[in-house]
Amino acid sequence: MAYPIQWLDATFNTRARTEELLRPDVESELITPHDFQLAAAFLPGLHRYWPYGYAMLGSGAAAGYARFYRRPPASLNRTSLLATVAGFLGATYGQFRRAKAHWTFTQLLDDPLAFSQALENVNQRTGGVRPLTWTLQRAKDAPGREDVHGDVPRPAEDVWASGTDSATQPEPAPKSAQVPATSVSETTLKNRWEEIRAANARKAGQSSSWDALRQNHERSRMQGQNGAAGADRLSGETDRAQEQAQFDALLEAERRIASR
Repeated sequence: MAYPIQWLDATFNTRARTEELLRPDVESELITPHDFQLAAAFLPGLHRYWPYGYAMLGSGAAAGYARFYRRPPASLNRTSLLATVAGFLGATYGQFRRAKAHWTFTQLLDDPLAFSQALENVNQRTGGVRPLTWTLQRAKDAPGREDVHGDVPRPAEDVWASGTDSATQPEPAPKSAQVPATSVSETTLKNRWEEIRAANARKAGQSSSWDALRQNHERSRMQGQNGAAGADRLSGETDRAQEQAQFDALLEAERRIASR
């Protein structure tokens, strides 16, 4: 959609006028104070005169060169032609510079979508009979703010829409017509889980018998090991008692020899 540069230049022609038109939207928090100050400084700027200025500069430079600096000087018809072409090129360059300045302005906005809505509000407050039919390019990616709309309760598309027929919108299908698609799959899944539990129960019974046999075998082996360890411990205690008795007898014999 076309960018309304001509409408912006004609509407926001002075800083005071710009602040007056946008103040209701900044007071209702539709646009941020940053966007308000940015618009007040940029929209009434000198960029609106760039196409005319560059056109006059190009035309005057071409005419002056052709008539005063060129040797021999160009004829009047040739000078007029050169001035016209140079003026057209200057105006085109001025339009490009002005469009680039507006593009830079849109990139600096905090909330392009809200600013677009504020411009629609200004259009209505100034007596506009047609919508701008325009939205900032970055407004597609900007998050919407449903709780703030300035002094307009609905978006601009709804405000300017004429007699939209609600009967043309398709009605939602009744809930009774919606067939539950998961009933068959749930039944199949339930039967499958029952089969898995039954198989696990059979495996558990088989493994429990085997575990019982293995545990009995381990228990008997441990008992045998404990008995052997007890016998070894008893024989070791007997050997120590015998060695202690021999040592005591040896000491008694030495005492007897020493007493003689």
